[in-house]
Amino acid sequence: MSPDRLATAAFADAYLELLITHLRAKHPNADDHVRCSAASDALISLFKNPARYDPTRGSLAVYLRMSVVGDMRNLLKCERRHHDRRENWDSVELDADARNSEAEADEDDLPAFDHPALASVIAAFTVAELAAFKLMRDGVRRTEVFADVLGLGHLSAGDQTTQVKRIKDRIIVRLRRAAEGES
Repeated sequence: MSPDRLATAAFADAYLELLITHLRAKHPNADDHVRCSAASDALISLFKNPARYDPTRGSLAVYLRMSVVGDMRNLLKCERRHHDRRENWDSVELDADARNSEAEADEDDLPAFDHPALASVIAAFTVAELAAFKLMRDGVRRTEVFADVLGLGHLSAGDQTTQVKRIKDRIIVRLRRAAEGES
């Protein structure tokens, strides 16, 4: 490791914990992760542009404390803005019957395939849904098989899982709704 890197690392080690401790006193309710980020940001900023520190205006420790408080304020402001932009889903009330919890159900919960109300639903399936339905009816569970049949082989394993699950859930919900509507 070069002498410059060693000096930078030693400097960061010497000041990082001091800056975090200073932030704990200034912002006792803030998350420790945000404090660490602000302290790291202040040190990185100094490393990138050491000329910003003017020794005639005070010691390096005073400069870093001022810098870290400013970085902390900016991070908290960004976090607050992010939090304010998120929608509060707890305020959305749904009737228990209207929730999509049924989409998370397993294929084992499907109504009997010979149920009279299912014929029109099955007839309305897209080609992909019909192919997936036949695999489900045959008891196939492996995502890779569904992905091959549905032409999703080009996607990553995670995306295949997401797409296959989406199609299967859509089928399950439509079949269940049709069967419950006839009951």
